[in-house]
Amino acid sequence: MKFFENKRRHRDAVHVPTRRQLPVGQLELGMYVCELDRPWRETDFLFQGFALRDVEQLRLLRERCEHVYVDDTRYVPLDNGGRGGLSTAPGRVQRSAASTPLSQEVERAHEAFHAGAQLIDQVLASVQLGRPIDTKACHAVVRRNLESMLRNESAMLWLTRLKTQDLYTSLHCLSVSILAMGFGKHLGLPDARIELLGMAGLLHDVGKMKIDPQVLNKPGKLTAEEFEHIKQHPSFGYQALCAQSDIPGAALQAAHGHHERLDGGGYPQGLDRNQIPFITRVVTIVDTFDAITSHRVYDHARPIQAAYDVLRGGSDRHFDDRLVDEFIRWLGVFPVGSLVELHTGEVALVLERHVQLQLRPKVVVLRDAQKNPCAPRYLDLARITVDAEGTPYRIGNGLADGAYGVFIADAQVQAILHPESLAELEVG
Repeated sequence: MKFFENKRRHRDAVHVPTRRQLPVGQLELGMYVCELDRPWRETDFLFQGFALRDVEQLRLLRERCEHVYVDDTRYVPLDNGGRGGLSTAPGRVQRSAASTPLSQEVERAHEAFHAGAQLIDQVLASVQLGRPIDTKACHAVVRRNLESMLRNESAMLWLTRLKTQDLYTSLHCLSVSILAMGFGKHLGLPDARIELLGMAGLLHDVGKMKIDPQVLNKPGKLTAEEFEHIKQHPSFGYQALCAQSDIPGAALQAAHGHHERLDGGGYPQGLDRNQIPFITRVVTIVDTFDAITSHRVYDHARPIQAAYDVLRGGSDRHFDDRLVDEFIRWLGVFPVGSLVELHTGEVALVLERHVQLQLRPKVVVLRDAQKNPCAPRYLDLARITVDAEGTPYRIGNGLADGAYGVFIADAQVQAILHPESLAELEVG
């Protein structure tokens, strides 16, 4: 293919910048400052190049400089073993349970999600055409989604399941953003840091817009050469985002590093565990989970448990083992929006989880015991609800999206999320 001949000819000419100018207000702990906007001798800093390890260094830089230059290849692990981890926050933020009923939040969540979907389409188009990204709009969408999740995260988690093959890339970016923020909320991060996770997730895959569409959307197995081409998308994304000084450093790092692995076997840079920052580690886990459980042009969605198996199997080699454990603990065995089979053989969708009893969420039954379509029937498994023989309802196992003809993105299924239908569940 002529496309690959051109790529091969110019491969050595592609240069990914590692040194970039950054306003001091966007500096984060763990970044490596390699140059200032004034001579070093005019400052109190002892070394001409250093890693930001504490807030005092941040304060001094903000007092003395307007901008600095950072080297993105020289991430420095902090005391907790990962750059920008939980120890950088003033303390774990304690949050209350959902403050808004699902029936009241779902409509606002739909509006926020729709706005996010429209924006990510614009962002990807801008990257493809080499135009600036509307960063302010990205921040606004991320903040709006976060506010919805703080009211009741189940509504947004439901919406992350609404991906079809043709819209996979854009909705995948939006879903990773939402899931990363929900995970950050679970970890007790402050709002500002959760928003960084949201921005990093939203922009992590923008480099795919520079990939040959025939390769990106190829339904069959990729050739070795095609896979090498696909592996360039983190570098392409990093280059595109580096063109703007108002993109948070965490988003740059996630775009460049979400396919890196702790054992050094990832790409494109082959970073090891000491070079992969905290937010990138989170995005890597969420990205993997969402990809496995979504319908893609070259693969069907797999059950939630299959994604968990991949994450557990790669713990401490590919993925941060502590974060994997926390991620699974947060989503639970049967996450919101997943398809399950009840002990009766009936097929149901998980609507909302119980904070304490994760194996007993609220579900809606959509297939009878013979797997035939039936009128939607709501069950709150946390209550004493029994079948015809007096046996308490329980979930038998999880299913992949599309099992027995039930697709979460279908209009009939989405009608269940109507506020009036959900209100019936909460009352009944």
